[in-house]
Amino acid sequence: MIYFDHLRQPPPFDPWAAGYKDWLHLNILDHASGRVGVINVSLHGAPDDPRARAIGAALVHTPGRGWTGNVEARSFREASIGRSSIGLESVALALDSRSGTLLGSVENREHGLSLRVTGTPAASPIIVEERLPFGRGWISWRAMPRLTVAGEWTVGDERADLRGASAYHDHNWGRWHWGDDVGWEWGCFLQPSPGAAIVLSRTTDRAHRNFDPASLTVRVGNRRRAFPGPSIKLDYDGELETIARRAPGALAALHQDHARLRLPRRLLIRASDGIDHMVVEFTGREAAQLIAGDPVVRGYGFINEIAGEFTCAGKLGDLEITGNGLGVLEHVC
Repeated sequence: MIYFDHLRQPPPFDPWAAGYKDWLHLNILDHASGRVGVINVSLHGAPDDPRARAIGAALVHTPGRGWTGNVEARSFREASIGRSSIGLESVALALDSRSGTLLGSVENREHGLSLRVTGTPAASPIIVEERLPFGRGWISWRAMPRLTVAGEWTVGDERADLRGASAYHDHNWGRWHWGDDVGWEWGCFLQPSPGAAIVLSRTTDRAHRNFDPASLTVRVGNRRRAFPGPSIKLDYDGELETIARRAPGALAALHQDHARLRLPRRLLIRASDGIDHMVVEFTGREAAQLIAGDPVVRGYGFINEIAGEFTCAGKLGDLEITGNGLGVLEHVC
């Protein structure tokens, strides 16, 4: 399979370069331990602007113990930025732009986390290259719903092989400013291989009262199915008691008004087009909040990562799908 992907830095004289965003994202779901990992590296602002920032985040949720890891911010000059890679002192992701293989590294022993991982594509990609309206700007994205994982991580004082874990990767890019009237709801839900990999996405306004049509994509082996917006219904229920971890700490201290958001504990997804159908029920354990400050305009985004479990039941053609797995629900405002 030829994947062909790379960072989408603005060309010279791009009038919207100040709103440039580029984002490499990896989720690791370790079915043996129940741990859920969230690793992000991202670029914010025009490359020639000294205010622009590269951000790296690496957090892992352990059942019963909470979140481990932290967030790092650097100038573009202090980061290592390649054609399809972003590296900071404590966290880096690099994409083989031809094959889609993803390499990840975290070295943050001060906050109890280290990681070496290689993710090999194990499903057909989701490709949304058109510029979708997003607030005053636009967003595009690609996703690999399932990666086969090799590597290990150390969380706290426990070292574990990641053989048998599942992983998901996406790449988002576009032009917007944190603080604009935008948000999104996104989730990845993975059964142990060779089970289903399910991806949910929809963009919203900041208050999550107005929604664009949702998308639900299912991959099982060589089978793939994308349910269109009108066939999808989302129902949220319950509320997480608190946001268990907020980072970076300095921005968290400045934004105590976002320390207790109404984040959902459960999400029920129902999709049916009269032929195929899928039901996913996700239950969140705890949330971590990543606070993104825009380097060019005064504004902030709040990226809430909810780790948890899900069950699913459905049918794609003659294939019956049932079972459970681990997932991440991302609620951005």
